[in-house]
Order: sequence, then C-alpha cells, then structure tokens
Amino acid sequence: MKRRNIQLFLLLGILALTSLFSCGVDRWPEYYKWTGRDLWIDSVMREEYLWFEDIPNTKDLNYFLEPDAFLKKIISPLDKGYSSVDTLYATPLPSYGFDYTLYSIVGNDTAFNALITYVIPGSPAAEVGLKRGEWIMKVNDDFITKKTEELLKEGENRKLLMGEYSTQENEAGETEGVITSYGEANLPAARPVEDVAIPAYDVLTGGVGYLAYNSFSTEDNSELLRLSQYYKENNVKEFVLDLRYNAGGAMDCVQLLATILAPADKLGSTLASLEYSLKQMSKDRELTFDDQLLQGGSNLNLSKVYILTSSTTAGAAEMLINCLKPYMTVVLVGATTKGENVATASFSSDKFQWVLRPVVCEVFNSEGKADYSTGFTADYAVNSLQDFAKVLPLGDPNEEMLSAALGIIDGSIVLPEPEPEPDPEPEPETQMKAVKSMKVKRTFRNGLIIK
Repeated sequence: MKRRNIQLFLLLGILALTSLFSCGVDRWPEYYKWTGRDLWIDSVMREEYLWFEDIPNTKDLNYFLEPDAFLKKIISPLDKGYSSVDTLYATPLPSYGFDYTLYSIVGNDTAFNALITYVIPGSPAAEVGLKRGEWIMKVNDDFITKKTEELLKEGENRKLLMGEYSTQENEAGETEGVITSYGEANLPAARPVEDVAIPAYDVLTGGVGYLAYNSFSTEDNSELLRLSQYYKENNVKEFVLDLRYNAGGAMDCVQLLATILAPADKLGSTLASLEYSLKQMSKDRELTFDDQLLQGGSNLNLSKVYILTSSTTAGAAEMLINCLKPYMTVVLVGATTKGENVATASFSSDKFQWVLRPVVCEVFNSEGKADYSTGFTADYAVNSLQDFAKVLPLGDPNEEMLSAALGIIDGSIVLPEPEPEPDPEPEPETQMKAVKSMKVKRTFRNGLIIK
C-alpha cells in the first residue's frame, strides 16, 4: 500500500509539472505546498550563488524533488559538493565517540583488530579511558567481523578486549610487530556526541607551542584568545598547528587565528579579499590582520608556522594556510589537503525549517592567489598510521606527525625536494593491511562559512 501511495504521488507530480502553465494559466499556487521548498531554494540560489549563470532554466527543473536532490540538479559543475542544504534543527547521531581503522588479523581473513585513531573528549569512549593508538581485539567476547563491526558504532554497553602494539624477535631472528591484550574496558551506551574544537594543546620542550584545532568555531574564540596569552607567557617561538581533523568553519575564526600567529609588523595588512558574483559585487571586501580582535589575547609574532595536514583538512583551514603564505613561512607536514577554495553563507527559512548554504564568493590571499583547488601538497609527507608504535594521543611528542614537525624544527629532519606522496594505505612491520576506516559524524560545519 505504501509503495502504491508513493507511485501515485510521483504520478501526480509528473502530471502537475506538465500542467503548471496549461492553457496559459499559472497554476503554481495550486501546487505550492509540494513545490514551496524547492522554489525557495531556487530563488536564493539565483540571487546569491557565485555561479548563478549555471543554474538551469526554470522550465527544465522538477520542483517536486526533496531539497538535497533538487540542489544537486541546479548546482554548477564547478561546485564540488561545497553547497549544501539541511534541516534547520539537525542533531548529532548517537555514537561511542571514537574513530577507528580495521586491520585483518594475520592468518585470519575474516577477523579484524580495530586501531583507535581518535577519541572525542567527553564521549563514552573517553569516559572509559580509550586512547588513540590502543586496539580493540574483541567485542562482547567475540572477534570483530564484518557482521559484528556494527557493535563498534552505536548501541548499548559493550565489553571490549583491549590490546597494545609492541615488537618482538621471531624464530628467524627478525623483528615483527604484535598486538597483545592487556585488559578489558566496559564501554558505556552510545549517545549523541559533539566533538570539541580544541582537543589538545601544550608547550613542549624547547618552547614549542602545540595546538590541535578541529574546527574554526566562533564559540571557542575566547578559548583561542586565552591560549594565545598562555603561549605568549611561555615565550613560545616555534608553533605547531594541528589541522589534520579540521574540515573548516567560520571565516571570522580564520581572521582571529591568523592575527594571533602573524608577524607583529604585518598587523593591519590585507589578509584576504572576497569576490562575489556579478549580482553581489557590492559585497566584495577585504579582511585584514586586525589587532582589535586580540582583546584578551596576544599576537605571537611568529615568522614560521608548522601545520599538520591530512585529506580532511579543508575550507577555512586551507584559507588560513593560503593567507599566511605571503607573510610567513608555512611548513606543511602530513598529506595533501582537500582543496576547497570558496566560501559559503547560510540562508534559513523558518517557514520550511531548512537552511541553505550556497557558495557565494571566492577567497584570495593578498597576492590574489587561490590556486589550491586540488589541495595543498605537504612539504614533508607523513602517513600518520605508518608506524603503529607512533599512533599516540594528540600532543604526544612521539606521535608520528608531531614528531616529524619537531624533527624539522630541531634540524634532525631535512625537508626534501617535492616528490609524490607515499601510498596512503599504511604498511607497517606487521604487514597488516587496513581494510576499513570509520569516523564519527562530526558536529562542526565543514568548508569556509561567512556569517
């Protein structure tokens, strides 16, 4: 019966589309209860969208589609999924609050060990003490298989058999990696979990500041200002900014963080220029390194910054990299970034309870450059899961990516000439192959967002 109703609705939609202007009579109002949301999306896009010229003619569009499907029909080929539409009151999904990567157990193609790669502070996983670099070997006394993997994502309490990585010498005298159990953990039930913008920070030996920054979130600007003062008081001269999990956020935060990091004599200089469509040229403007933003914080007056990157690093994070480059040395350690060089803005409808985020402008640095649509290539390529012994909590000086940055700072690692990046699939000494990675759904907005 349900399928018949759906088919009937689709048939009515098709008939309605063919008769909206039948006999020269405008029948849009008659069908507005079904087409209103899409008509609202269409009107905003034609006025605000950077590539509004690429939107198809009205007569070629189906206004009976769901909002996300309709948006896909009208965006430009230049829009690589940057524009989005969502319900106004989207909520986080239940989760245990950790990311993991599965590896086949040597000699057993059907069972896996799960390497924990990130733990959200305050999540069920954090409450029970799970840490990045630990292994889950069994769930509820059973090996992890394709059928039981779902037990790692959400649900009730789980009993976990935990393991740790070490090396030992085999009978042939060769060193090999092994994972051995060391105890159990009782994972609490899943619940809606929100990530934090700043999961770790420190001042390391030698006066090196470290900041893991997961999102350019305006709600955390006061904490960012507090930390800038903390780094200043600790006489930080070198700085490692960890953006490996940062998929973007608010442009206001980019301006603030750039002002904190930049050389003091560059305050007041142009940070970026925003260029809108021909319809919205009056909105074109420049952003500066604005010392008025530093109330309660400090400028660190750095000449160089080391940024840890991954394929997740995108949007606002890439804007920061691009806009700092004309003024200071930016050393990228990790992997090529995503490549998202445009900005979106939010338009909400209380009537339809949806929010539309179309691309509205291009963002250039002070040299007029925004040529990173394929991402920024790392100056020193690092696979963060290459060596299991170095998969450690964020901020640990021995963690793979951070230790590489520290090696560049102290001179023990020399930056190579640009060359192709290594295979992203880790091949550690255990010769275990990664078969699947899983990430919790982030609660932060992606991309580069203008208020």
